[in-house]
Amino acid sequence: MKDKILFLVLLILIILLTFIHNIKILLVMGIIFVFLSYKTALKSIKAILFFNISVSLGYIIQSLFLNREFYGFLSLFNLRVFDMTFLTLYIIEHINIINAVSFSKSLKFLLSATISQIENFKKSYEDFMLALKSRSIKKLKERKAKEFIASMFYFFLKKSLHNSKERSLALKARGFFD
Repeated sequence: MKDKILFLVLLILIILLTFIHNIKILLVMGIIFVFLSYKTALKSIKAILFFNISVSLGYIIQSLFLNREFYGFLSLFNLRVFDMTFLTLYIIEHINIINAVSFSKSLKFLLSATISQIENFKKSYEDFMLALKSRSIKKLKERKAKEFIASMFYFFLKKSLHNSKERSLALKARGFFD
């Protein structure tokens, strides 16, 4: 029951954050979050870094062409994304997400399938890296490293296509869709 309540609180907080347009409030919340869990704050920053940089650069370029101010919007955008990401990571670390969505049998099944897929891919990636380390005495040359990455990419692409076909057949057999 605790998991369901915390998950509902997370959803409500995420929705509320979309309605806050005051940079000071979002900044204060961000500072509180950093003090709440520095480790989760760092995870949040790592998770959103590429996305926020690319969106911010695009907005800056557009603003320069249109002669508009961009500081306020970018501050608001980046703080809001950080706050939402932090809340999501922090609450998900403290609940069992499967129990939180157990109110819906379909959602619980889909989430379980997704998590098993993620864990399966993580294990395969770790196996690839261990295999590379065990077969390499010194650092790979650039060409060999690119070949390794390409073969690993091909493996994951082929595996994901195969898994998606298998899962869609399983979902079809269970009546999730026609």
